[in-house]
Amino acid sequence: MVKGKKVLLWLCLLFLLLMTTGIGAFASTGSQVFDEAGLLNPDQAADLAQRADTMRETYKMNFVVVTTNDAQGKSAREYADDFYMDHGFYDDGEAKGGATFLIDMDNREIYISTAHDMIYYMTDDRIESVLDTAYPYIKAGEYYNCLNSMMAATQNFIDKGVPADQYTLDEETGEITKYLSLRPIDWAIAAGAALLLGGAVCGFTVGKYKLKWGSYTYPYKQKGRLNLTNQSDHFTNQVVTQRHIPKNDDSGGSGGGGGSMSSTHTSSGGGTFGGGGRGF
Repeated sequence: MVKGKKVLLWLCLLFLLLMTTGIGAFASTGSQVFDEAGLLNPDQAADLAQRADTMRETYKMNFVVVTTNDAQGKSAREYADDFYMDHGFYDDGEAKGGATFLIDMDNREIYISTAHDMIYYMTDDRIESVLDTAYPYIKAGEYYNCLNSMMAATQNFIDKGVPADQYTLDEETGEITKYLSLRPIDWAIAAGAALLLGGAVCGFTVGKYKLKWGSYTYPYKQKGRLNLTNQSDHFTNQVVTQRHIPKNDDSGGSGGGGGSMSSTHTSSGGGTFGGGGRGF
């Protein structure tokens, strides 16, 4: 009896250890602030690191803050994309996506790079809005406020969700991918239609066979037959891809037929990124 209790105790301890390890796995990836240009004091860097950790836990995405004096001959976009990939954030299986907030003192540019699900949230217009918010601070040399405002504005857009008319446009191929999600009203309409259809079928059947409630009993044991098939469908989002053929006109439009566009490109490492920047 005592031996059985010890075994049970060890199993409970092992279960708690596994649960603790699983919960902490995402949080133990280390700091996501890389102040290579030395633009932040220790308190500012710690504050941004805390904000990045909190946002990472909340949204299950990476939020990487980078400053540099040497872009290694790359553009700000190339440096941000490569930094995100080279440091393992792009292939982080615990994260659904992420963003890099870069102050590039070499190219004199601030830049936001987005990956995976973050591309859907941060459309081109939203990125421009974030840059609008941060630009006065970078011009004034307020580096902490610049980065903090970029993170805050990005968080605000994530909380608003993916725009209903969001789509991505591949800059190299011109391919358009529309992001479609089912809203609560869509579920309600589908449920209502199903009830109406089911009621109509039942009414038709009763009318056709002239069944009277309580006066007729169907011999289900003799005529009934049951075939069970196990099937489970989980449908949350739909992605529709189509090819965009640019037109040679002077309309100045995006060519996407309206909506909230997220431009994407392929990095030197083969990753798909969105993003945008602004010189200062």
